[in-house]
Parts: sequence; structure tokens; C-alpha cells
Amino acid sequence: MKIIFIGGVEYSLELLKTILENGWEISLVFSYDESKKIFYSDFASFDEITNQYKIKNVKVKNINDKSNLELIKKIKPDLILVMGWSQIIKNEILSIPKICTIGSHPTELPKYRGRAPLPWTILKNLPESALTFFYVDEDIDHGDILDQRRFQISKNDDVSDLYKKMVNIGKIMIHENLLLIRDGIQKRITQDESKFLEYWPKRTPKDGRINWNEKNETIHNLIRATTKPYPGAFCYFKKSELIIWKSQLSNTVCNVPGKIISIDTKGCIIGTGFGTLKIKKFSTKNSKITNNILDIFPQIKEGDFLS
Repeated sequence: MKIIFIGGVEYSLELLKTILENGWEISLVFSYDESKKIFYSDFASFDEITNQYKIKNVKVKNINDKSNLELIKKIKPDLILVMGWSQIIKNEILSIPKICTIGSHPTELPKYRGRAPLPWTILKNLPESALTFFYVDEDIDHGDILDQRRFQISKNDDVSDLYKKMVNIGKIMIHENLLLIRDGIQKRITQDESKFLEYWPKRTPKDGRINWNEKNETIHNLIRATTKPYPGAFCYFKKSELIIWKSQLSNTVCNVPGKIISIDTKGCIIGTGFGTLKIKKFSTKNSKITNNILDIFPQIKEGDFLS
């Protein structure tokens, strides 16, 4: 079975490793050009794995370019796997493989479609989500479902925890479904459009700006949703940007938004529009992550304000 793999992020890389470690042969890999690194916080290089297995790795800016189309036509793949790729793939490519093109999306399709699914899952306070493998067509997250497996989300999970859950489930799903496809067994479940709830829009780093007038739980969820591998939630001390990577709801009483209530070596407690929040991990763009805000701003003190 000739397989072409398309992917550009850490999730893609982990699934590709699983495919190769289980003895499947990949005819060609398409990954993102290095110039795309600024757009994807979880950007991954495929150089090491493709060199190890002696697979051609084509780094692209646009998967639909004519040169890429011709490469795919030349290989005549049975299957194309699109795992962790944000560009829409046009029908000229989708019509090439003998069997199909399979994509993945970390939500319970068809309920939630669109961009930044893991951050939105936390921001929407969902108690569970799913990883869905589906047959790719030209509509976004629209094709028939091949496989879907749910995972639970705890109140303490942040987006890095969800990312790990997605990767672990994806590794199992990719191998099991390749075995089924090889044996001619292809499940197809048409997406029930009556179950569609929301289309989630793209998120950018500026969406991580903290508004201390919000209640503590809302800010806590923003921090959980934007931590690594994403750019992080941020605010300012005077004119200096402070990136916040981890927080915890606090029982301290204070409803003065942005006021620093206490500081110690394990974090600081900040007032919000309703309740307080303990900030546990900080950095700036040019500093290491620390638990002690004084490592970053030695002059900061209790009673100062974050904005």
C-alpha cells in the first residue's frame, strides 16, 4: 500500500513515528516550509525521521502548488494521510489516491468544527472531547467519519495535557485503522448535520491578552487554554509584557482587578473582577520560565498592579 503523509506539527510527527515503527512504508512526506514556523507554535521538523527511514521530505508553503500535485500523481498513492495540517487540500489532490484521503480533527465531529480546537475546548469548559478521523473532502471538517474516540477533560487539565491525550489516542487509532484499510474494511459514518453546534474561529497570540476585570475562573481557563505548546496568556507590569503559563484558583478574598495581593517564591496571588488567582509560572519573551516573579521583576511588590 503506497502512502503519502502530510503533516507539519508535533502531533503529526508522533503519528508518523508510530506508522513507521509499526512497519508501514511511506512513499513521500510533505511538511511545512521553515518559513511557516512563526505561524505554528507546535511546528515540527521532519528531517530526522525522514533521514532515518530514507523518505523524501518535501517542505511546502502551499500543498496545492502544481509541483506538489505532479509529485503525488507520479507516485500514484493508494492512501493519503493528512494529520495535523491547516491548509485546505483541493480536489485535484483528493481525487488522486486509489483508496481515499484521511484527515483528523480533535473534536467530536460534527459538533465542533474550525480552528484552534484544543484551546477552544478548554475555553468552552467542555467536560470531554474526541479525536476524529474522517474522509477528507473540500469542505472543512465535513467528510464521513472513519473513527472517533472520546477522552475526558478534568478541571486541572491544560492544553498541553489535551495535546498529549490527542497524541496518545492518535497513535492507537492510526495503526488500527491502517490495518483495517489494508484489509479492505472501511467504516463510513455520515456526519449528522443536525448535531452541528459551532464553528470555532482562528485564534492568534493577541487573543491571549488577560483582562483582570474578568472573573478568576475565566482568566484561569484562558491560561490553561494558551499554555505550551501555544504562545501563552499575557499581561503587563507597567510597560513590560509578562507571559503566564500556569495558574490556580485561589480562596484569598479580593476583588480589585490586577492587584498583587501576595508574593512568594512559588508564585503570587492576583485580584480579579471576581475572586483571586494564584499565578504559578511566569516568563517574558526573553527569560526562562520561573515560579518567582521577582526573578523577572525584582522591583515588583505587593500592592502593585498588573494590567
